[in-house]
Amino acid sequence: MRYIDMNKIQDTVEQLGWNAIKQAHFNAMRGLSVAERKKYITDNPDWNQLQPAMLGLSHNKCWYSEAPIGNGDMEVDHFRPKNKSKQKIDYTDPKSKSTVHKENGYWWLAYDWDNYRLSGALANKLRRDRLGDCEDVKGKGDYFPLDLNIGRVANDEENIACEETILLDPTNPVDVCLLTFDKGIPVPATNDIDDVERVKQSIFYYHLDLDQLNTARKIVWDDCVEQLKDTKESIDNAQTPAEKKAMIKKCYREIRKLVDSERKAYTSTAKACLMVYSELSDYPWLKNLVRTL
Repeated sequence: MRYIDMNKIQDTVEQLGWNAIKQAHFNAMRGLSVAERKKYITDNPDWNQLQPAMLGLSHNKCWYSEAPIGNGDMEVDHFRPKNKSKQKIDYTDPKSKSTVHKENGYWWLAYDWDNYRLSGALANKLRRDRLGDCEDVKGKGDYFPLDLNIGRVANDEENIACEETILLDPTNPVDVCLLTFDKGIPVPATNDIDDVERVKQSIFYYHLDLDQLNTARKIVWDDCVEQLKDTKESIDNAQTPAEKKAMIKKCYREIRKLVDSERKAYTSTAKACLMVYSELSDYPWLKNLVRTL
């Protein structure tokens, strides 16, 4: 997961006249029944007009998993679900029932562009890991877990500041820092009990531990390790301090490409790998590079 700065699509929002679009839809939905409102939202998917700009922010990658989005495999996800909002009573139990927080979802945010996240279908749709040995059904779908020990569920048309969200939000730089990877496997990057739980639930609901994602990220990790070892060998074989300094500078440029989000997928995995190796005694020169990432 990489940080996504939503402010960068502000120009597109203004060019489309989104505030007027949002208000027109809001006015049309007020007074409708739950069923009528759901049908209205389904019949008017205007949020797709923002897809091209959103794709540009992540360089055609899913905002949740950082996986490249293939042909026809992109969706504008409503972070707060537009039709129904629920969460599992116990997400660790495949047979756990769900609690519905809002039968009609956050309908008043259905056309709020701040509520949109670009998602690959694997993260957004409920499905079983077809490649892994697991029968659990995962995916975000209509799920939006809340910490009700701290906050509460917002009423219709109410400010959502009263809610304490659990899912990590790629548009929040603090949230993004809570998730890291160990040889491609998603793990918490924190020891805080509450934040660890948020990471675990995000991995579950976003299906970040999908076997094919783990496999793809492991390839990135292994490629990163190979590059680091080659770099170390080149630096160690330098004959003079000047040659060593020049080699480090050259290697920095190559290694930085591993975490260039414009060029590659799963760069968070590569960054995690660099951070792990920067703590090893054999890679003292790597610490300076990691500070600049």
